[in-house]
Amino acid sequence: MTGATSLAENNNTTLFCVGTNHESAGLDFRESLFLSRDEINYALPQLIQKHDLKEVLVLSTCNRLEIYGVVETPDITAHQLKDIFIDLQKFCPNQKLELDEEIKNKSYQHTQKEAARHAFSVASGLDSLVLGETQIAGQFKDAAQFALEGSTLGPVLKRMTQEAFAASKKVRTNTDIGKKPVSISHAAIDLANRVYGQLKNCRVLIIGAGEMAEIAAKYLLKYQPKQVFVCNRTLTRAENLVAKVGIGIAYPWEELNEVLPLADVIISCTGANEIILDKARMQKSQHHRSGKAIFLIDIALPRDIDPKCSEIEDVYLFDIDDLKQVVGENFEERKKAALLGRNIIMENADGFEKWLFSRTLKPTLATFRDYLDILVRQEMNKSLSRAPLNQLDDNQVKALDAMLKSIVTKMAGDVGRSVHNPTVDFESAQLTEALKVLFTLDKSS
Repeated sequence: MTGATSLAENNNTTLFCVGTNHESAGLDFRESLFLSRDEINYALPQLIQKHDLKEVLVLSTCNRLEIYGVVETPDITAHQLKDIFIDLQKFCPNQKLELDEEIKNKSYQHTQKEAARHAFSVASGLDSLVLGETQIAGQFKDAAQFALEGSTLGPVLKRMTQEAFAASKKVRTNTDIGKKPVSISHAAIDLANRVYGQLKNCRVLIIGAGEMAEIAAKYLLKYQPKQVFVCNRTLTRAENLVAKVGIGIAYPWEELNEVLPLADVIISCTGANEIILDKARMQKSQHHRSGKAIFLIDIALPRDIDPKCSEIEDVYLFDIDDLKQVVGENFEERKKAALLGRNIIMENADGFEKWLFSRTLKPTLATFRDYLDILVRQEMNKSLSRAPLNQLDDNQVKALDAMLKSIVTKMAGDVGRSVHNPTVDFESAQLTEALKVLFTLDKSS
């Protein structure tokens, strides 16, 4: 993949985030926007070129699709950010041109400190459907790693992701949000227990053998189900999962139709791009169950289970958005922890904002020092060409030069300290802009 161009230190740098999540859009819309890693890699070169992105990172999960990026313009608009989000879809192999207006209405945009604050909240699980869930931190790290491998993770996004991971660790260490690990998979098992009554009396089939399946299988131990089946496209992965968790029977993909009628609860969480269980397949399975109710819980995105399966008698289908029914458990306790966590996030966002501003401040102060050096040199040369200073000998000229350089160093140092540590009546950004205006530094740089 073609990487983004390198980002020079620039006082026009803007960090942005644009995206959609479980709060701004429903499951149908999020599913239509979902992008695989291959699709993202295919679209990014065109997106970078069209919008002149200096850095970019894309986070695509079951609950959100977000673009974090850097541009060299101080006044990027919400409209421009929405266009970037729309074009990510347009440049994919399966173009989704008809979604333009819906994307505009169901997306959010953040810049600078707010973009960083949002990233820190996401990585900490404070912006998740399941408040405080842990899986998102790993997904965020994966997105950062992909950006690094694709040469689109520059100094700003690299610093932002490092700060995001640090904030996540601080939130989990200093609050009770991480006291009891939770995730989409945890919520799915809790939902299954709620709708079925008691899982210890039922047989559970897990379709898939990835991270979400493993979390679900481990959590199932709490409820001691009558039997557990694990079915996966690669049998060895299903067998490894069963061995790792210590419960269950592994089935090859070819025997999925045979194991379906045995299950009272099915939790599907594969990485497939197509429907795994369609209506016809479930109707056939239910025929063998003689009308016995079955509960389907689909926590994959794209979805594994055809929504039409809910039309079958005695089939009860739940998807990711239905998990909101169970995430309320212990919510007040987690909400209190989240408030403390958000205070930590704001502190880290403040620190990141100062770092981001320092990228502007450093070149401005360097330009101011150059301005003083040039001014003093010009005036000194002018004065030495006229009486009485044209009578000075070499040693006197050297002494005069040293004195003037000392004055420049003192002035530049005093200005630097004042800008770095402003009085209560001013902010560093205001003083930096004043410096550029008073001494026309933009023209002289």
